[in-house]
Amino acid sequence: MSKVLSRKLSIPVVVSFLTVISCTPDGSRGNHEGDGHAHKDDGNHAHEVEAARGPKGGRLFLAQDLQLELRIEEAEGPPTFLAYIYDAQGMPLPADDATLRVTLERFANRTDVISFRSIGHHLRSNTTVREPHSFKASIDLDYNQNEYTFQFEQHEFRVELSQSAIDRADIVVQPAGPGHIDVRVDAPGEVRLNREQVLIARPRFAGVVTEMRKRLGDMVKEGDILAVIQSNTSLTEYNITASMAGQIVARSGMVGSAVDQKSVLYTLADLSSVWVDFAIYPQHVGIIKRGQPVTIRVATRPELVGEGEVSYVGPLLEEDTRVSHGRIVVPNVDGVWQPGLYVNISAVVDHADVAVSVPDAAIIRSKFGPAVFIAHGTAFEVQPVTPGRSDGTVTEIVAGLDAGTVVVVKNAYLLKAELGRSEASHDH
Repeated sequence: MSKVLSRKLSIPVVVSFLTVISCTPDGSRGNHEGDGHAHKDDGNHAHEVEAARGPKGGRLFLAQDLQLELRIEEAEGPPTFLAYIYDAQGMPLPADDATLRVTLERFANRTDVISFRSIGHHLRSNTTVREPHSFKASIDLDYNQNEYTFQFEQHEFRVELSQSAIDRADIVVQPAGPGHIDVRVDAPGEVRLNREQVLIARPRFAGVVTEMRKRLGDMVKEGDILAVIQSNTSLTEYNITASMAGQIVARSGMVGSAVDQKSVLYTLADLSSVWVDFAIYPQHVGIIKRGQPVTIRVATRPELVGEGEVSYVGPLLEEDTRVSHGRIVVPNVDGVWQPGLYVNISAVVDHADVAVSVPDAAIIRSKFGPAVFIAHGTAFEVQPVTPGRSDGTVTEIVAGLDAGTVVVVKNAYLLKAELGRSEASHDH
């Protein structure tokens, strides 16, 4: 028996028809069937009684002289198969003389062959049962020189679409494969004045300020008079001039005030370049180095992106924060990088050629953690994966996906949303 649920997709216009194979509340996982029989070498026949459950809560398969119960155990770690053998009356039989093999024919022509070992009065699979638990299973049991074969099928986390629906939803697929990744480290930072291009204007001799000729924000050329001071010693006036071009960023002096050599009259800065100082956390010490390329972004202004390289790495961790600092010198001819602006930096710290990678858009969050949708024809199924390194565009897959497997790389979220609405259960 197979069960197929048809429904309208509630996303307007994008997809008009969906066929969802989903889990059913009783744990049979939507679509399930036996082959109608099992056989042993003496010609006796057996079958799986649909919805029949054994004493341990697993699927129960009946032969004329034997019963087999199979279930997935997840309470004690990664999911494994447990199998129990009973006589025709349901009394437990020893499992020492049993040889059991389960072949799982998975989505997109993938196959898992699982062997078992005996543990007391039951058998446990030697390998885990990979998620999702969606497959057609063939069970081969050799017991007391008799051979038995059973079959069942169950599906979960699978979506089927018509080709026209796929086209309208703009669902794009491509094979996972080798990729080049620029490994990055991200950190918060702040735009600051380039202290190598800052002039602090002070009096040469003590006296009284008679003129303050520049205002805050004024542009200044080298040689411009900034202020006039009347000397206390000679009672004559002398000029304070700019020794560099720049912009007045602070005006501290006041006409009529008494000043000396320590008094600050103006702060003048050349803003044609600025510093971006960023945090280097303990785990990144030794990883971030001078000369590495860096991308600078502003969260509140996505259009503002800058490029540079690490020019300085602090040699010490600050005692109170346990954080060091790095620095980037950023050209600022157009003045868009204003000191005080908070930024995020992304430094390229390594380059890697990886065996399996997918675009970041292919990875979704599922109940299993990170996952992708494997595509086969017009059907799609969730496949858990273990991501590795990423450069913000492409992510390495270190487990769960083979090179060449076709995955959804655009609009995977539409499929995820439909699975959420289908409320597929995950029962054993």
